[in-house]
Amino acid sequence: MSGTTGDGTRERPAGSSAQDVRERAAAVSAEILNRLADPAATMAATRIPAQAADDGVAEPVWAELTLGSGSPGLALAFAGVARDAARQVPRAHAYLTAGTRAVSGRPGAAGGIFKGPGALAFAVLLAHRTTGGYVSALQRFDAYQRDLVRTVLPPVEDRPLPTIGHYEVVRGLTGVGRYLLARAESCEEPLTAVLDYLVRLSLGTVEHQGTRVPRWWALDAPRVGSEAAFPGGHLNLGLSHGVAGPLALLALAWERGARVPGQQEAMEATAELLRTWAVTDRYGPFWPGYLSFAQWRRGPAAYDGSAKWPAWCYGAPGVSRALQLAGRALGRTDFSDLARASVDRLLVLPRSAWGINDHALCHGWAGALHQLGRLNELWRDPRLAELRDAIAAELVSAFDPALPFGLRFTMTKVPFGSDVSGYLDGAAGVALALDSYAVDGTPADWDMPLLLA
Repeated sequence: MSGTTGDGTRERPAGSSAQDVRERAAAVSAEILNRLADPAATMAATRIPAQAADDGVAEPVWAELTLGSGSPGLALAFAGVARDAARQVPRAHAYLTAGTRAVSGRPGAAGGIFKGPGALAFAVLLAHRTTGGYVSALQRFDAYQRDLVRTVLPPVEDRPLPTIGHYEVVRGLTGVGRYLLARAESCEEPLTAVLDYLVRLSLGTVEHQGTRVPRWWALDAPRVGSEAAFPGGHLNLGLSHGVAGPLALLALAWERGARVPGQQEAMEATAELLRTWAVTDRYGPFWPGYLSFAQWRRGPAAYDGSAKWPAWCYGAPGVSRALQLAGRALGRTDFSDLARASVDRLLVLPRSAWGINDHALCHGWAGALHQLGRLNELWRDPRLAELRDAIAAELVSAFDPALPFGLRFTMTKVPFGSDVSGYLDGAAGVALALDSYAVDGTPADWDMPLLLA
């Protein structure tokens, strides 16, 4: 049984070491991947069991052309794993084949990288980088993304956006821009167009109901079903759906020499927006996930909401990584210092108070584990390393051999209730996070869709 340290973090189990935890993490990662190896069996087992379903009826949740729980995410996992790569390549190919059949028969809606052809494009890109193959398929997806940008690139107008889906990572142009950046040699023109669009959104304000708001302001609600709480729209601050995602992309592009006029000013303005809304509690600074119009008008000093769970999608460490990347790109230690302060908060905040109730990459412990590792590549803080050891140990301890994928995930009101196989929302993402932790090094590109690198 593990205990709690004075700073609120959990100790490793007695007698264990970081090396012990890494070895156990490697074994669990390998076992999860073995359970995901057969596409037909994986598809059949991806479901909400009857005991976790709201209506008591088991429900399949496989979503084919997605990184959440579909073939592209599984292909990406097998192509991106660091250990035993030769064994994983045929498994990646099996899922790429399934995804390609789905694209051919039912292309789906254009746009985004987490659903539809854009999801499969990232999987093919990673498979190409891993094997050197899939050249013609990659060229077809390059053409798809080039055409997509020409088709959907919206104008920047002097009014709020209709939806965050225009620019966000998951559905919008920031995610598409990350693919284009990875393929800059053949996609320079659309990449420039996307960067220019994000730069223009970053600068200046627009009028909304008699108040000046950032151009990022969107008239939709942050999630379906919450419209009544956001009658004036919202400002989203997260990495997955908000302004931190474009900041990360602009910083990554800057470091790779992909630059457009105003890009530095855009990064500085977006980082300053995040600095303004870094709310401080007794543990340190954190970010609201999103702001209603009423909260925006009252200002950060009057913010009355709680911190979002520290995950990829919202809050630290996702926003922290975007600020760290911007600080590194521009040599702005003040941006990096704010990122550091937000992560230092997690070192003293008891993990029982983090609010995480899932294992997944998106909003769960695997995401926290992996992002803290990315952040600590620059800081090399032994306290963060120890925190990661503790998180990894608990993920490993949660593995249950009796479950189809060894872990369950939150897709209903019952936490940890569903058998989810995918990259963003399920077991494949946990396997990748544990694999990267186990090798104690930088992953081979699999976290590109998360805008972490």
